[in-house]
Amino acid sequence: MNIHTRSILPALRLTTLAGAAPAIADDDVAILSDAPDGQLAVRRGLQAPEGMLTARVTLAMNLSADAVGEPISLAPDIAYGVSDRLQVSLIHDGPMRWQARPGLGLCLTGSDGGCPRVYDNVGLDVMYGLVFGSQLHVSAHGGLLLTSFDPVATMLPIGVAAKLHLGDAMAVTVDPQLGFALSDRDVNADVLFLPIDVSFQVGVPTTLKLLTGVVGPLDGFGDAYQAPLGVGVVHNVTEHIDVGARFSFDNLLGQQPPGVDAADARSLALLLNLRS
Repeated sequence: MNIHTRSILPALRLTTLAGAAPAIADDDVAILSDAPDGQLAVRRGLQAPEGMLTARVTLAMNLSADAVGEPISLAPDIAYGVSDRLQVSLIHDGPMRWQARPGLGLCLTGSDGGCPRVYDNVGLDVMYGLVFGSQLHVSAHGGLLLTSFDPVATMLPIGVAAKLHLGDAMAVTVDPQLGFALSDRDVNADVLFLPIDVSFQVGVPTTLKLLTGVVGPLDGFGDAYQAPLGVGVVHNVTEHIDVGARFSFDNLLGQQPPGVDAADARSLALLLNLRS
């Protein structure tokens, strides 16, 4: 069975991006790091500070059994810090963050290579900072996703993101969201997204990541949830440029269709992150 096909819903493959540490001047806001902006990524917050523009591009490739390279996709995301508390983004990777399966944004391999269309999704993503502490950052997180152009399918994801800093070298980020289908609710289900990112700073320029989580439709969740498991590395080339790569088993810990092995669904993603 080919594993390159879209998951249960197009929305199950979506993801979003994180930014740099906030610059809020409140007395109770601790400075996270004296390193230049873009360094010590584990100590960053969840959002970009006021005036920062971030462009993130992910090149994703399917490595699943019998479907290597089908599809390959290029997903650009752009985020802007309107204020130290408010970040607005145009995204193609949605609620599952860097763990989105290939096929979002610009799908490059054609209809014979796992791409129903060249371009078939886009979204507006909004984060509003609630807590800016030395050990914990919390942001309200939501937006509006157009998960398919034809037929039109829209979703409203709502949730709360949090990043817990465990010392100077480790952080855990969770970003649970409930995605409510806004169109054709008889066909498009409401979905739970819960990406989990455990990051380890192994030097000023380099971060290692353990990536997991769970995603699935609320109706019949126990029979259809998917749970990826992957590893990633992100390296600061300069204060303003990150490059990275991740490899994931896209549903190693979740429910499997009949006849499919847990390790059959795999993907590789390369990352370029630019900050102005």
